[in-house]
Amino acid sequence: MARPKVPAIPDDKIVFFREQLYRELSHMFEWTGLPTTVPSDYIERNLVRHGYVLFYKDENIGLDVLRATVEGYNRHDLPVKARTWTNTTTGEVRPQIERRIKYLSTNENAQEEFDEDLDGVLICNMAFGESCKDIVNHFAERLALAQQAFDTNLLWANIPYIFQTGSDETRLSIEKMFSEIFTGKPFIIADKSLFTDNADRTGLPTGIPFIGKELHDIINEIKMQFRQTVGFDTAGVEKAERVNTLEIESNTQHTKTVLQIMLEQRQKACDAINAFFGESISVDIRHNEITPVGGGEEDDTDNGGTEDIDREDEL
Repeated sequence: MARPKVPAIPDDKIVFFREQLYRELSHMFEWTGLPTTVPSDYIERNLVRHGYVLFYKDENIGLDVLRATVEGYNRHDLPVKARTWTNTTTGEVRPQIERRIKYLSTNENAQEEFDEDLDGVLICNMAFGESCKDIVNHFAERLALAQQAFDTNLLWANIPYIFQTGSDETRLSIEKMFSEIFTGKPFIIADKSLFTDNADRTGLPTGIPFIGKELHDIINEIKMQFRQTVGFDTAGVEKAERVNTLEIESNTQHTKTVLQIMLEQRQKACDAINAFFGESISVDIRHNEITPVGGGEEDDTDNGGTEDIDREDEL
């Protein structure tokens, strides 16, 4: 059975939202104490896109970070080897660099056995090195689909009538007449035969209602769902409806779990880096852009969770 034809989503819309979501993701955490050779934006940009970043010591640069792939697993299902792939025009690093991945849990003598020239620390985006690619693609496609519906509906709002004509001359006359109407000229029918193809001498309304507000609410709701999934603390969707306390508490519990997974992986890497390389690096939620769970003001709701909170989105 042939698959039904469905509207195609333009690639440029998907790319636009995909990059927008990646930008939000790459500014969730703030690193402190990094060496000058290690840019924090590179770490976050590659973690959310690729899942792994290798922290190692280069013989010429010093302490450095590069995105990497992994090989093999130890008794705890953790990768044991990292290989970087970096093509540069300056040739400042080799295209491929390999390091053994060391953990504080490797053995009791892990710190003493660590070799800066052969070993490194793996920074993971999530527990098993998952990037945010699947999450971003999931929401980018839905945002693009909703935006496409909004654009289509807005386009039809500018095409209010459909006329039936029997010749190109009549078509051109009607088009000219409406172009003059849009400039403010009076609606004058000089040719009695102009609308003979339409029994009531008027155009047929398209009948397509403008639902821009509803579609705008859907776009905002998808964005809120994305932020809940990746860890932003949000009380609910930005739409013209009422959100009760139980919904807010449910969202808060979800964001706390996901945000902590990503933060804990970065903090584990910091502990290993500090132990093996003698640094003092730390990472935390970027407080000036993301409200941590439990860090905001309390809402004016009762314990029963039945009181509603107004959330209005005026368009």
